[in-house]
Amino acid sequence: MTKPEKVASKKVAIYARVSTKDKGQETANQTTVMETFADKRNWSITHHYTENESGGKADRPK
Repeated sequence: MTKPEKVASKKVAIYARVSTKDKGQETANQTTVMETFADKRNWSITHHYTENESGGKADRPK
């Protein structure tokens, strides 16, 4: 019987984005789903990124 290989944990970042508030979505909901997804795969989350602005606004921050 051979020994299983040790696999290093992947390092990943989470990116959650909601462009409008009226769609019933929140970055917190997305983050929870992605954290569960990463946890099941034994991935290490190194960064969390969130955006709450619309990409269609002409006056958005650069």
